[in-house]
Amino acid sequence: MRAEANEARYRPLQPSLLSGSAPRLGAAAGLAGSCCVLALVALSARGGSHLASASPRPKLRLMQDFAVDRPREATAAAMEGAGAFGGYMTNAKKTKYLTWTPATRTVRAAVDAAFPGGEGWSDTTFNDGGVTVTLDSLAAWVKDELLDGLDPFATHGGKVPVPDATENAVEPGKQFDTPEDQLNPGEWVSYSRRQLCFIVAKSLIGSSTEGYDNGLQRFIFKEVGGQCTPGSSDFGKAWWGLLAACAADPNLKAGAQGPILIAAKAKDMPSMADVRDMASATLLSEAQLRSCSFDDGSNNEGAEGISQVPEAACKQPSAGAPGTDFHGGALQGQAIQDISADFLGGYIYGNACGLGGGQDERLMVYYPEISALTFFLSEAGPDGKYGPPQLREPAWILGARRLRNGLDGTCFQENLFTLDPAVPLTSDLVDVQLNGAQYQISGSKPFVAFKTINQGFLGWPESKHDLGLARANKEPRQRDVSTDGKYSFEKQVRAWYRAMSLTSYGEEIQPVMKTVVTSVGVGPWGAGLWWGDSQVSFMAMWIGHALAASTWGHSLPLDYYVYSTFTENPGNQCLMHSKDQCAACLAQCVEKSVDQRHAFWLPGEAFMQLGEPYNPCATTDASCGQHGFQELVRAYERQTAGGLWGDIEASLHADADVPVENSAFDLLLAQSSRLKQ
Repeated sequence: MRAEANEARYRPLQPSLLSGSAPRLGAAAGLAGSCCVLALVALSARGGSHLASASPRPKLRLMQDFAVDRPREATAAAMEGAGAFGGYMTNAKKTKYLTWTPATRTVRAAVDAAFPGGEGWSDTTFNDGGVTVTLDSLAAWVKDELLDGLDPFATHGGKVPVPDATENAVEPGKQFDTPEDQLNPGEWVSYSRRQLCFIVAKSLIGSSTEGYDNGLQRFIFKEVGGQCTPGSSDFGKAWWGLLAACAADPNLKAGAQGPILIAAKAKDMPSMADVRDMASATLLSEAQLRSCSFDDGSNNEGAEGISQVPEAACKQPSAGAPGTDFHGGALQGQAIQDISADFLGGYIYGNACGLGGGQDERLMVYYPEISALTFFLSEAGPDGKYGPPQLREPAWILGARRLRNGLDGTCFQENLFTLDPAVPLTSDLVDVQLNGAQYQISGSKPFVAFKTINQGFLGWPESKHDLGLARANKEPRQRDVSTDGKYSFEKQVRAWYRAMSLTSYGEEIQPVMKTVVTSVGVGPWGAGLWWGDSQVSFMAMWIGHALAASTWGHSLPLDYYVYSTFTENPGNQCLMHSKDQCAACLAQCVEKSVDQRHAFWLPGEAFMQLGEPYNPCATTDASCGQHGFQELVRAYERQTAGGLWGDIEASLHADADVPVENSAFDLLLAQSSRLKQ
């Protein structure tokens, strides 16, 4: 469950806290919350500050007396012709079937809530299929074809199925009325694209599911600070954008189900002894490390001695346009590694209406299929007692697509936020076998979310002193290499291995994963808003990925992206470089962060300088070490994962009360003869 400190930090903001440039999260509860320059409230403004205005927006008006007609049931022959028998599947032992409650508003009213007077909408002609979707044609398609057309759940009697084998959540001294989510460890569930679009559309018009208080409908109408609801802000725009893509999708014509999407949870944590045994016999070269220098001051020269990520997924940003990194869909099969909390989507429930927050929160807007599944597959609650209603990690979601422009790891160009006409609807589909039958699934952007095991290691509240040390990789608690520490290095290695190992997931979907996933893109896992040491975190993922990749039966390159200005903890990844390149990267951070305050979500105590000119960058070049990750890789790439692991534990002991002086790479390589080899 999420740490007590973060329960305080991410409580909903009160209206009195919404003004000014740095609202304080948690202050309403009388807690010393972090002063955030980017609040997760009323985040729907385009091209300006994402902070809420002082005057509250009108509350969403619900039409309680309106109900749509029940979708007509189709004949078996018609449904078979529409491909209706291949949507919902699961390996859960039980399924429950849910009846929809009456709608609370019309389709048109729901559209107008997200696009009042058409504001924020642009007609889009999708390249795949050539269909142009207008706001009027979208509303008509959703009402006439999706909701009143062939029922995608007709084979289930018009009821929507969800897995139902989980037990109510339990914490020490507490018992709750609901499970965390609907998937036990190792379970998976699939829906067709038409079924997911139907779920989203029903939720947007206010229909819920009887006997199952699903998180999607709750999130859509969840008021934030008395000013906005996600359904009327950026999330609403994102979900209607999904429905626009569904309306244009040739695979959904005439009631067809279209491709499938899959959500899968990892099995329980493996034993540390088993992970260490694997490490002793696995070469680090199994990770097939590749790197991308993303606007980090290196002039796109890449990391010497390390293979580069293919150019299709490593293009530098330009003035007014985002770059191409692992957050987009340019490299078919390259998975996004999402730095999650205990649950997918981060702390958006009750705190966010749209764009804002860290990587985890922002991805939910650009990938609306992922946010829809994340919320629909949990009813954790009731609010105020337990939650949030979001899918827990580690989890994969396969078959989703990025539907909007403006996204890369810097989040500088998020003001674009327009539907991408180039989103693939047919060209990215691959054939897969599941439960003895053949289906199609999008292979453009597999998605895997899991946390590092260091959330809250600084304690609460996080002090300016501790954050300053952590952002410079000088906080001694970042160097915990013990075997009994809650946040120790070995726990990070195991977390990566568990989430990325193919054998962590249900046997039925392993062939699907092998077909769809070709590499894994990652940024500062462990060293974003959880404040880990970027060098130590890199070594944990390198070791963990070597172990995990060996379970896939084919190569699974680890694509590591180095940013000067990642949206979380900007500048900290510069410390991955050797001295001169590190200094150039930090200078790039200072230069590129000008006028980009909206892109960074940091507690005020973490800023080097909060006034004007503000400075969000982690540190100065005085914190740069002598050696970078290129030298580390050159020294260890032919060694076993266990060899590096042992050297780390022998080299990085730190006095808990004394700031560290030398970088982890410098300490490790100074004690290793491999640097000379």
